[in-house]
Amino acid sequence: MHERFTEYIKNHHLLQTGSRILLAVSGGIDSMAMAELFKISGYNFAIAHCNFQLRGGDSEKDQELVTREAKRLGVECYTESFNTMSFARENKLSVQMAARELRYSWLEKTRAGEGYDLIATAHHLDDSIETMLINLLRGTGVKGLRGIPKKTGHIIRPLLFASRGDIESFALSRNISYREDRTNKETKYLRNRLRHEVIPLLEKISPGLRENMTAFFDRMESTSELLEMTRDEKAKELISQHGNEMHIDIKRLAGTAYSEALLFLLLQEYDFPAPVCRDIHSSLENQPGKRFCSPTHTAIKDRDKLIVFPSAGIEEPCEEKHLIEGDKELTAFGRRFMIEYGEYKRDTGLPSGPHALMADMNKLSFPLLIRKWEPGDRMVPLGMRGKKKISDILTDEKLPLHKKEKALVLESKGKIVWLVGIRADNRFRVTARTKEYIRVY
Repeated sequence: MHERFTEYIKNHHLLQTGSRILLAVSGGIDSMAMAELFKISGYNFAIAHCNFQLRGGDSEKDQELVTREAKRLGVECYTESFNTMSFARENKLSVQMAARELRYSWLEKTRAGEGYDLIATAHHLDDSIETMLINLLRGTGVKGLRGIPKKTGHIIRPLLFASRGDIESFALSRNISYREDRTNKETKYLRNRLRHEVIPLLEKISPGLRENMTAFFDRMESTSELLEMTRDEKAKELISQHGNEMHIDIKRLAGTAYSEALLFLLLQEYDFPAPVCRDIHSSLENQPGKRFCSPTHTAIKDRDKLIVFPSAGIEEPCEEKHLIEGDKELTAFGRRFMIEYGEYKRDTGLPSGPHALMADMNKLSFPLLIRKWEPGDRMVPLGMRGKKKISDILTDEKLPLHKKEKALVLESKGKIVWLVGIRADNRFRVTARTKEYIRVY
């Protein structure tokens, strides 16, 4: 086991000479065996333990065991306790997801703060098989068939070569102390049902299951890398970046072979599951405006492009604000406005475009109101005489739906002075008779 461990680390370049490693140790058999392997291999490491306070006295006994074993191994031990149930409620997460988020956040904070190079977790081959089956049931692509990756950022998983049976045999041979989490035997969780019911059945059907899966994961990793190379090449032709928005050219996408599979590759890093990607692909020839959501992003089908932008956890300020005469600065709807006043003369510079408003002070009634536009709003666009609906102006500007929804207006006593950043109103323009002006930008 020791030789296989060091060979696996060497062959996959998981560690460099002199690396300082922070081991995530729960007290279970897998992580306790990992700590023993790091010790007998001579690596420079410390132990980190999370107490999630979910199992009463058992959680405290887990922590006591880990700290005791760290002392026996002669290494530093970092511990942290979390009110996991409270965190889960506050963030509307399952207990499992809350614990995972707390764990990895604290491990990374400790790694960076204490000067460690990497974090090692004790995921093994059986964990990887279970993860692949879960991904498969959820309709994954090739990336999800790789199982658990050997390395992700600062996290390494040096036990992926070993089965659960291998680890149990090693722990027995070394007389390693560990604690069993009783919830590991409960089959109400999908992972546990796969572990205790499905995988044993697959082993009976195919006795070489684990050896075959090891080779399969390696092939899927190589295949995934090839697909990512293809995706990156196609992305240069299909995608343009506009701030935090990704625009996918619909016409060019439709002209590519296997456009649905390619769209899935382009969207998978934004957490769009396969069924949603299929729905998005089906909508590309339909009318614009349809919206699709992943846990982190929103995709909107526009006229000639698919627009993808972050959405989860973003709460846009939505309060209306009044602009009082004399204000020099104002923030509304998350946007900062600067205001200037002055005497108007013939040589006073006019704004070169719609991004700034230049208006006659004497035509305005303060306070002015900055608000979101509403259906039925009308204005007289600069240079015109008749009124026009704001909705029609936004359509003429060919704004995508999500930007239309966020459009703002500046209002004076019920009349729109400025469709912010797009068009000023002709009724409030400066003329030869203007004595004072206001400029908003």
